[in-house]
Amino acid sequence: MPNRVNRTIIASVVTWLTLLAPLFIVIAWLNSWSVATAMLWSALLSPVVLMLVMRALQSDVAPTRWYWMQYLGMGSILLPLVAIGFALRLFLSSPIVALLVIAAWAILLPIAWYSAHKIHNKHLKIETEKAVGSKRLIQISDVHIGSRSAQFLEKVVAQVLSHDPDIVLITGDLLDASRVTETHLAGLKKIQCPTLMCIGNHERYVKLDAAIDAIEANDVQVLRDAASNIEHLRFTSLDDRDNPHALPEVLTQIEQDNQRFNIGLYHRPDGWAALRQHGCDLTLAGHTHAGQIWPFGFFVKRQYPTMVGWFETNGQALYVSPGTGTWGPIFRLGTRCEMTVIDIVS
Repeated sequence: MPNRVNRTIIASVVTWLTLLAPLFIVIAWLNSWSVATAMLWSALLSPVVLMLVMRALQSDVAPTRWYWMQYLGMGSILLPLVAIGFALRLFLSSPIVALLVIAAWAILLPIAWYSAHKIHNKHLKIETEKAVGSKRLIQISDVHIGSRSAQFLEKVVAQVLSHDPDIVLITGDLLDASRVTETHLAGLKKIQCPTLMCIGNHERYVKLDAAIDAIEANDVQVLRDAASNIEHLRFTSLDDRDNPHALPEVLTQIEQDNQRFNIGLYHRPDGWAALRQHGCDLTLAGHTHAGQIWPFGFFVKRQYPTMVGWFETNGQALYVSPGTGTWGPIFRLGTRCEMTVIDIVS
């Protein structure tokens, strides 16, 4: 019960900071009204708005959910601008500051929208003494079909195919809504090479069995707390868990094979320690979105110090993708959507 209360309090604060307070403050500045009064009214309304948002999310009704999520993204972009606006008020009148904030917001919104649609290629080359020959792997992560459309998945798959991969790896959160069916994921069938996936937290948040059925119906192998060999590569894939300390015990049930090049798949970067101990040469993760919208990455990094990018310890590496898609708001600011092209050569 205390955890539920804490989550409700946090959700109310986030709702207030992103959906209400910034907009109310800008309106107050524009009309030279009291900012304190505006903040008070926005705080009083936040529980009502939170209830509406949660109802929209739980109902899984696509249009309603979509509109609330875009509003969340717009408010998240407005929030740091309002923070800057408070500093500008030391030198400028409130209406002028409001107009500057609105102008900056109008410029940043289309930039953030574009950033959420452009998928960048990240190339990694890994040399190993193990006899793997030459293999090209593609990592996609956090596509979030549900927040994103089936058409976006088609775009992702087309870009995957352009790299002529040997193996495709999906590090969780392929979908994030119960309404997503086999048909929505049909684009995956165009991939003609082995495709492996570990489940993420959002697969757990929906009807997991139905989600796995929809994914596997499109020729993706969902590897759950198990290992699979593809020629000279070994993939160890673990289900997402809220507590990474449970992973070492799970891994004791999975046989090691150090003759092959070992790749660990786990949705969150905090599983690296356990997979490294298990002997994985490379661990692939996602989940963080690199914060998705600046400046939230500063808070994400507090929870996940290995938030995004390449990390290495004693010859064992971790790569954390910033995500191929976006969760909720279709906006990215200060981050980018990414597809990771990994060439492993002996």
